[in-house]
Amino acid sequence: MRRANRLIAPLLLFCMSPSVADQTGDKSREPLWEFQVVAFGQNFPAYPSSADQNMTLLPLPFPVYRGKFLRFGEDLDELASGQIVDTDRVKLSLGVSASFPEDSDSLAMRSGMPDLDFLVEAGPEIKFRLRGGEQDARELNLSLQLRAAVSLDGLDSKGRGVVFNPEIEYLARDLLGEGNEVKLRLSSTWASDEFMNYFFGVAPQFATTDRPAFNARSGYLNTELLVGLKRKLSDRLEFRGSVRLWVNKGAKNDTSPLYQRDYDKGIRLALFWTAWQSKRR
Repeated sequence: MRRANRLIAPLLLFCMSPSVADQTGDKSREPLWEFQVVAFGQNFPAYPSSADQNMTLLPLPFPVYRGKFLRFGEDLDELASGQIVDTDRVKLSLGVSASFPEDSDSLAMRSGMPDLDFLVEAGPEIKFRLRGGEQDARELNLSLQLRAAVSLDGLDSKGRGVVFNPEIEYLARDLLGEGNEVKLRLSSTWASDEFMNYFFGVAPQFATTDRPAFNARSGYLNTELLVGLKRKLSDRLEFRGSVRLWVNKGAKNDTSPLYQRDYDKGIRLALFWTAWQSKRR
């Protein structure tokens, strides 16, 4: 992990240097299809409030499609979205996001418990543009997301309840130079008891003297503050990075033995190299 952190620092400084690309910001001229290769790294908590941090470093193939109704590959936080309504001020879509699995035996407080499997969340999102739009230098949005969660263990799936995320997002384009995009996002998470039990519940058969049985309840999970940067380094190379702070204090299930910290932090860095673009826009 220390070695990875030493690699991250010079990479971040390089990506903050002056851009060599000339970007117009006209999304209508972006390719319909792209195939990208991503060098991806993140250091996130193993689960909300966990004292264990998980460093993930991966090379990934990353196809991008920008259709009129279906879009995917444009955002690491959202795997795909389907556009239902898209006007100047209101956007209604269906989105899909996912999080990495965790081996419980590698986490001190979850040792001996079931693993945290690959988690997929899917559902509707309504976005209100409070200021500006996709072609403007500044954009302010209010979004409301409601998503059902499903954990996947190979071909086995299990419903994990629902999650509600209200968020406000501010985008500043060309702020630190032409072709850059700075993002500020504040969001909170509220979840059903099934979702809460996935992370904080302790079934009686997994209870120990240090980890008593616990039945989690629905309610407030946490609040996230994100600061992100997207920067075009050349015609085919793009950097995206974000730092995050999660405030878990006041969470509904802060008395769970699996609840460990009032504050979490995380960083995600990625370099995207475009190997191929379609001529069709």
